[in-house]
Amino acid sequence: MGVRGLLRRILALAAISSCAFCGSAISEETRESKLFRLLKLDGHQVRWQPPASGPRVVTYTLLTEASDFRGARNCASMTSLEGLAAASQLGMPAIRSEVGAAFAMWEAVANIRFQEVPETAHADIYIGAQREPDGWAFADVFYDAAAPGPTKAISRSLVCLNPTKRWKVGFDGDLKTYDIRYTVAHEIGHAIGLDHPQGLDQMMGYRYEERFRSLQPGDVSGAVALYGPSRAQPPTETAASIQPAPADAPQPKAFAGSAGTRGLNTRSR
Repeated sequence: MGVRGLLRRILALAAISSCAFCGSAISEETRESKLFRLLKLDGHQVRWQPPASGPRVVTYTLLTEASDFRGARNCASMTSLEGLAAASQLGMPAIRSEVGAAFAMWEAVANIRFQEVPETAHADIYIGAQREPDGWAFADVFYDAAAPGPTKAISRSLVCLNPTKRWKVGFDGDLKTYDIRYTVAHEIGHAIGLDHPQGLDQMMGYRYEERFRSLQPGDVSGAVALYGPSRAQPPTETAASIQPAPADAPQPKAFAGSAGTRGLNTRSR
């Protein structure tokens, strides 16, 4: 089934209300879907705040040096993915390509766009390797507690991978070596406002599986619930137009929430 056909099916299932495009809460019917679950932090639903028109452009960067993120629970201290790539005999071009493909999955189905920016620029999502390795992969989500309405605006997200684990590109049946694209796509789902659903047959399921390498109906439903369906519109910003944030720029009052307890968990055999 093509993306358009899948979207038509999802729209029929999701029954998205107009509240998905404003500051009010997502509908109760949407929240209770068994195919997906919206992330709630401290009782608040969260998402990247959409602009008045067009898709929300969320920027991301792959860290190139050690960085600390105050208030983060799982990704408080990260560094470049180069060590992870070398240990798993993967090149950084391959890592960057797989990360880009993971972001492309989500923007293909929802009205949200992702733009890679240099590390020197302010980014919305930071991706790196844990400096204190634990688990496999995690996402930390910060939100603006002062934002009006029951749905709070995400202010920053972090995605971190354990560099002491083995990583790969593609599926080979080895569930103890995780595919970069699948894993990062799962963590991006958290980074944009999705939680683990009740079932396991979605990419956002809490267990690592190798039965599908693309978003499933519940994943698409959740993304559409948050941002609306993709409108096939290119990003409105370019890397050149995004300037670094001033060092003394005021920061919103934010809280970090952990999306998942061990990132992805392997299925027991």
